[in-house]
Amino acid sequence: MLILRFLIFLTSGTLVFLFTCYVNLAYLLDTYVQWFSFNIHETNYDYIVVGAGTSGAIIAAKLAEDGQSVLLVEAGGKAAPFLDIPLLAPLLQDSIYDWQYVTVPQSNACKALKNNQSKWPRGKILGGTSRLNYMTYVRGHPLDYDKWFPDFNDYIVEKNDSIKIEKSRWHTDLVNAILMSVLETNEKVGNINEDLDTGFMKVQLFADDGRRWSTDNILFEKHLHTLHIVTHAQVDKVLIKSNKATGIQFTKFGAISKITANNGVIISAGVIGSPKLLMLSGIGPRKHLENMNIEVIKDLPVGKNLMDHILTGIDLVRLKTNLPLGMINALNPMAAFNYFLFGKGPWTSPGIEVLGTFHSTLETNKSSRPDLQLMILPLGISTDHGLVLKDAMGISDKVYDKYFAPLENDNVATIAPVLLHPKSLGEILLRSNDPSDDPLIDPNYLSNKHDVNTLIDGIQYLKKLINTTAMKELGASLYKKSFPGCEANEFDSLEYWECYIRHVSLTAYHPAGTCRMGDVVDTSFRVYNIINLYVVDASVLPSLPSGNINAPLIMMAKKAVHVLKQRRNKQLHNFQQCNSKSQLCYTFNICNQFCYPQ
Repeated sequence: MLILRFLIFLTSGTLVFLFTCYVNLAYLLDTYVQWFSFNIHETNYDYIVVGAGTSGAIIAAKLAEDGQSVLLVEAGGKAAPFLDIPLLAPLLQDSIYDWQYVTVPQSNACKALKNNQSKWPRGKILGGTSRLNYMTYVRGHPLDYDKWFPDFNDYIVEKNDSIKIEKSRWHTDLVNAILMSVLETNEKVGNINEDLDTGFMKVQLFADDGRRWSTDNILFEKHLHTLHIVTHAQVDKVLIKSNKATGIQFTKFGAISKITANNGVIISAGVIGSPKLLMLSGIGPRKHLENMNIEVIKDLPVGKNLMDHILTGIDLVRLKTNLPLGMINALNPMAAFNYFLFGKGPWTSPGIEVLGTFHSTLETNKSSRPDLQLMILPLGISTDHGLVLKDAMGISDKVYDKYFAPLENDNVATIAPVLLHPKSLGEILLRSNDPSDDPLIDPNYLSNKHDVNTLIDGIQYLKKLINTTAMKELGASLYKKSFPGCEANEFDSLEYWECYIRHVSLTAYHPAGTCRMGDVVDTSFRVYNIINLYVVDASVLPSLPSGNINAPLIMMAKKAVHVLKQRRNKQLHNFQQCNSKSQLCYTFNICNQFCYPQ
């Protein structure tokens, strides 16, 4: 058996290496093609969209469908073939398609990670992070949207949309055991995306016939003559004149280009890229911009209010039952056969099998938004013997060897509590005024004790789940080895779990809020007091939704397109009115306030 495991580890290691080589070669080929085919079709467009991620790709496509000329600028390239295999999601992190951001060292969290720094994968590719994420479709709770998005029902992603959603096509026995155990604990089981309430369900995915669906698909499903896409281009700044965005400056292969926009510049560069670009353009906290030697155009709290879902509890559950999502099953040739011919089998799984939201015991108002989520996976970072997941999450070698390595020959599962509405807020700052420098990312994880207490409550519920009859049938038990650095605390005490959480504190990949609506942009997504400049992505979320954020961002992008169309129609109407007025309109520049309403 040990020889078999060694051979599997050796084979899987070789395959990971070959896949990495393939990804790099595909990227270089795409870059090579772009180098020789790069050509700016025009120097003026109706709209410029910066970033072809979850929101940006949809906005660009929808505006082009409406007949508007659109330039979509993306720092990354086009996805290589086979990146739509769901099981490969962890391999795309830390790849050439990832910005490979890391946070600054955390003083209150992430102590099990290398240098106390959390890795923050963000997609540097057409489709953005929807190309790298774990594909889960969760709408969130109605109260998530009440104040800023009351008509969100009008933009819900439906099955007849061009956006593809389907139930997971493959699962292990853990799914039924978890759902039965949830009922034993008096929580609800159902489709929380339809009920829009708390409860647990078998995961739904952004997928099409078992393959990853990402938002870049919408760019190519129709031949959009008015949409031009420029990849491998770094946007250096937004061009602003007299408090009006007139275009952008970008660099591609060392060449600097300036492009103008008639109706608007829409920044969809993500929770990190959007505040960075605004600050480089002179919009941000005055003192910080002055320290960076950047001319201040507008003093706004850009980069503040950074929030993120944080999770814990990986590899905490041991099982006596073997769950078929390990290396042996993934490397079985029949798995590849089933995937490519029928869109079935373990390759269709991104790993997450069950999702649920519920109220902690700290939340007395049960009609409010849930404050905890559980992500259930039939594996842990020890499942691949430290080959991929350890490095993807940034776990230090010392911690892995002491705590996770002893589990490599066991069957494990992860029931991870996720903090949905953290009170700890961080910020993003420029490292310099050089557009090629990554910004400083400080999520300030677990600086508020309430966040720790909520996650402890999540672990208490985890323990309740594994003690149910349904989970006992799988031989479930808690992994009782003390975590390195927490040995001084009695195992299973509140002090122990606080220590554990401050060590095992991982991003759930849902950062938001750095260009928050109400502080930086208004409810029409326009940057305050800057004409024709908009931000539409996770950075404008005023609060985190009660679940994964990909679906809310798609709904928000659809809403933004509607707002932009309404605004353009209003401008055209006002312009026609202005043209019918006397020469005084033009003499005193009155027309400007009609055509560009504040």
